[in-house]
Amino acid sequence: MKALKVTSVLLSAVMCVSMVMMPVSVFADETETPSETETTETEEEKESEKPDPKEEKQEPEEDEEPAEESEPEDGEERVPGDEDSQEAMDAVASGKCGKKLKWTLDKNGTLKITGKGSMYSFKPKGPTDPFNRPWENYKDDIKKLVVSKGVTTIGKYAFYRFGNLTSVSLPKTLKIIDDVAFSRTGLTSVTVPNGVKTIGDSAFYGCKLLASAKLPDSVTTLKAYAFGQCLVLKSVNIPKNLKVIEDRTFETTSIESITIPNGVTSIGDYAFSSTRLKTVTIPASVKTIGDSAFYYNRIEKVNIPKSGLTSLGDRAFASCIFESFEVPLTVTSFGNSVFSNCSYLKDIWISPIQKQNLPENTFDGCNNVKFTEHNYAIIGETFGAGNVIYAVTNPATGGTTGTVEVFGFDTSEEKIVVPNVVTYSKDNVTAKVTYRVTKITNLLKQFNDSIALKTIVIGSNVAVIADNAFANCQNLVSVTGGAGLKTIGSKAFANCPNLKVLTINSKVLSKIGAEAFNGDKLLTTLNIKKTTKLTKGGVKNSLKGSSVKTVKVKKKKVKKYKKFFKKKNSGRSVKVKK
Repeated sequence: MKALKVTSVLLSAVMCVSMVMMPVSVFADETETPSETETTETEEEKESEKPDPKEEKQEPEEDEEPAEESEPEDGEERVPGDEDSQEAMDAVASGKCGKKLKWTLDKNGTLKITGKGSMYSFKPKGPTDPFNRPWENYKDDIKKLVVSKGVTTIGKYAFYRFGNLTSVSLPKTLKIIDDVAFSRTGLTSVTVPNGVKTIGDSAFYGCKLLASAKLPDSVTTLKAYAFGQCLVLKSVNIPKNLKVIEDRTFETTSIESITIPNGVTSIGDYAFSSTRLKTVTIPASVKTIGDSAFYYNRIEKVNIPKSGLTSLGDRAFASCIFESFEVPLTVTSFGNSVFSNCSYLKDIWISPIQKQNLPENTFDGCNNVKFTEHNYAIIGETFGAGNVIYAVTNPATGGTTGTVEVFGFDTSEEKIVVPNVVTYSKDNVTAKVTYRVTKITNLLKQFNDSIALKTIVIGSNVAVIADNAFANCQNLVSVTGGAGLKTIGSKAFANCPNLKVLTINSKVLSKIGAEAFNGDKLLTTLNIKKTTKLTKGGVKNSLKGSSVKTVKVKKKKVKKYKKFFKKKNSGRSVKVKK
């Protein structure tokens, strides 16, 4: 038995030495990027814009250089019967693929990664350099990958172009699937475990047999090209915590239906171009849709809110087959050819102002488009109600609530009451719309020239009083209300020589801007008794140039706020009391 042990150890050592000395044979085309792909696109424009993931020179991350396999430390022997040594005896090859990671390949083509921590990055330093993957010589033999619990990262280019790799098992400890990790493999399906936060550039790009992908809601970053050119990919979900769908993420796939989660703010260029999409649902959280984002699809219906979206890129919905489209009221920017070659398009729901701003080529290739012009106020449009002028910041239609800001007022009024909400119908026929009044900006600067204005009462929905909003109101005496006020801007009430009373009844006031009351000679008491959210930075220089002597706050906040309102921070020494 002792002789058998020695023989086994010697045999293992010989295998390790042979493996280290084995020459690496890599063809030049192994450093081709995932941009070299067959395409189903036929138009010249698309031919010129095929995916081209970055191949710039990039040094491997610090401390992530792959190392050659080493002999057991301190004369450590692997004893037959141990799990590791049994795997080593059965292995075709083995070695190291991370600081604390090991790999073994068995005769059945199963590559197993064990240990804890991150895998090395295997991105070549240049376009003609060979890969330094430790399993490179077994590229055609690897059919299955099993990654054990403890592994946190699949390294860059780890299995790029491993065409015979058809099965992957990933652990719950995984956090990152890095750039080009499984690009152009033979995977037919993949389940990404809950816990993964990042799927890198081109991670599964060009997997032409990949039919389904299950992505967990833990994914917050799904980078460009991630599933691009996965020609038969039909079943995929968008993680709920995703914020941005980057360029070409699902380009040239077989996806037929997609629901964009609420929370996504941007859909990138070519994100869903040349797919088989029939329906798409876009939430109000999406602000921008990029160039050709849904270009050349089979889209029959677009479900989109009447407000939220602000920008449509060039050819955003070009060459689709829907018959109608409602342009959200918030859209202020239109790219070229947004609906070009939508030959089935008949009805467009749009505002007169939006229609005026459309590029001439918006509907090139469309026949007999009929415009239905609505009469609701759109973003940026102003209207008067009572003695106040408002500007729309978030439009809405009948039955829903939008938001507006105070834009100006009737200069002959002595008292202005900023309401919580205002109801308005543009033509007195269209259903009335209710708007929450959330900000006072005074962009017309009418307050600044007012001789009549003496009293202001602020509604509870107002969260912001903008910089200089009421500056230079010569006869302003009293400001009260503001139960929802969070911010008083810089010099908001500066140079109001008759201002005596300022009482803000807000629990959420967190910022008073610099010199907010500068030059207010009669304002000696600042009453903010309800607020609990002020910070030291939130009152920096707020009392500079003022005549405030006393700041009234909640009893439990007196001690803390005394520190905030010291002269070196707030700009003036004052008494802080309940």
